[in-house]
Amino acid sequence: MTGGRNVKGGLLLLSVGLAAGLAMSVYAFTPMVPVPAELAHYDDLPRRLIRLAHIAAIMLPLINIVLGPWLDRLTLSPLARQAASWLLLGGAAGLPLALALEALLPVVIPWHLSAPPALAFCLAVFVAAAGAWRTDFSKEGLHADHRGDRGEGEGHHRRALQAVERRGA
Repeated sequence: MTGGRNVKGGLLLLSVGLAAGLAMSVYAFTPMVPVPAELAHYDDLPRRLIRLAHIAAIMLPLINIVLGPWLDRLTLSPLARQAASWLLLGGAAGLPLALALEALLPVVIPWHLSAPPALAFCLAVFVAAAGAWRTDFSKEGLHADHRGDRGEGEGHHRRALQAVERRGA
């Protein structure tokens, strides 16, 4: 299952993003440790980039977790599915790192290190969207777990309800 990789990777990256946020909290408002010199001014670009890196470190893994289970259900070629999976993970890992590097070493900002992972992530979402556009979501299998491991007796309840509806009760 290709998308399972995105769920696992997304959860791992999410925990790293949350840990980074906790680390940021020791100097953010009432500093428990001295604020790093390059982050001393709250509204300067480096500090904004660090905050953006933290946001990316939370949101991009969450998007991986949400899209992961769908990747295997979308009408995509195996190559497109694999590419989307790896681009989602690469973007989720790469963008926060690139933004943090740009914040800590402003001399690299003109190199636009954050552009490739941002573009990779966006491309993956575009591929998934194209697959979703081509997918017939009216099929029963797309609404339930695709392995069919529903709760015991759930199928019987559905048939019983359909029978009641046909009788007009």
